[in-house]
Amino acid sequence: MEQTLLKKNKAVVGRFAAVLIYAIAMGYLESAVVIYLRETAFGNTVQFFPLAFMEPRLGQIEFIREAATIVMLLTIGFLAGKNIFQRCMFFVFSFAVWDIFYYLFLLIFTGWPSSLSDFDVLFLIPVIWISPVAAPVLISVLLATTSTILIFMSEATAFKCRLSSIGIRIFIIGAAIDFYSFTEQSFRILFTRGIKGLEGFTPVSFDWLLFWIGFLLMSAATAMIIMECHQGLKTGWQQD
Repeated sequence: MEQTLLKKNKAVVGRFAAVLIYAIAMGYLESAVVIYLRETAFGNTVQFFPLAFMEPRLGQIEFIREAATIVMLLTIGFLAGKNIFQRCMFFVFSFAVWDIFYYLFLLIFTGWPSSLSDFDVLFLIPVIWISPVAAPVLISVLLATTSTILIFMSEATAFKCRLSSIGIRIFIIGAAIDFYSFTEQSFRILFTRGIKGLEGFTPVSFDWLLFWIGFLLMSAATAMIIMECHQGLKTGWQQD
């Protein structure tokens, strides 16, 4: 049984390593592009606030580039996975690794972030996401760890992990709460002052309580999913 598990896990190591290398390379590429963009648009690579709008043509290019990045990560997940579950997990893994190494390379190249409490613009779709760097890094570490475990579990036998509706719902609720913690300031400004109200905005606080509620719900959901898949794995062993 253990030899079979080891043999089947070896089969996924090559694909896992390839996705890891790809995600790290994308993190490097993303950091380089952002450095060039910020230098071109704002004249520096480390000062992000007060918020300043890019020239409209650059803004459109950046918006599409962010969407293209997600398409690239979805594609590598599709190519690496053997089934829908694995494809989703490889996408999650590549996204998380990309995000972690993006910040790591920015630190190496520019000295920013000087600490995990530095605020950053995380994303532009559908509105501007803003938070301290620590928040997305925590989520990425959680997702990278969880997806790694589930990838190797799903490869171990013919068993396919099935996500419980409860686990999925809890994860979605947690993710939605964290999404709101990242975007609540942008939404508030948009609803009260419009798009022009965002120009010149400097964040001074972050709703860590709201973030931690969402993060803990996501953590609980991933723990439930791992335990469920582990139980299915044991059942698969018994059937073998």
